[in-house]
Amino acid sequence: MDKITFNGELLITLDSKQDWINKIPRHLPAKEYYKEDFLWLDKNDNQLVMGEDFMAAEEMNSYPVKIYRLQRVVDVRKEVTDGES
Repeated sequence: MDKITFNGELLITLDSKQDWINKIPRHLPAKEYYKEDFLWLDKNDNQLVMGEDFMAAEEMNSYPVKIYRLQRVVDVRKEVTDGES
């Protein structure tokens, strides 16, 4: 499988399934736009999308899980435009 890179903001790090139960969803920030998705990756860069993934991650010792907000192209354009002023 190919390795990829991405630009994003780290929002939260979860150290266990119990940490996931305790923190999610109330510690996640509000979405900035209606179709925004967060990317959830374990320490092996595998994605988590539902409860069974968090249980499997615990069994496989693949915590911590990091949650990212992916950077949008329009946000980069705003940074560049603002920097030109």
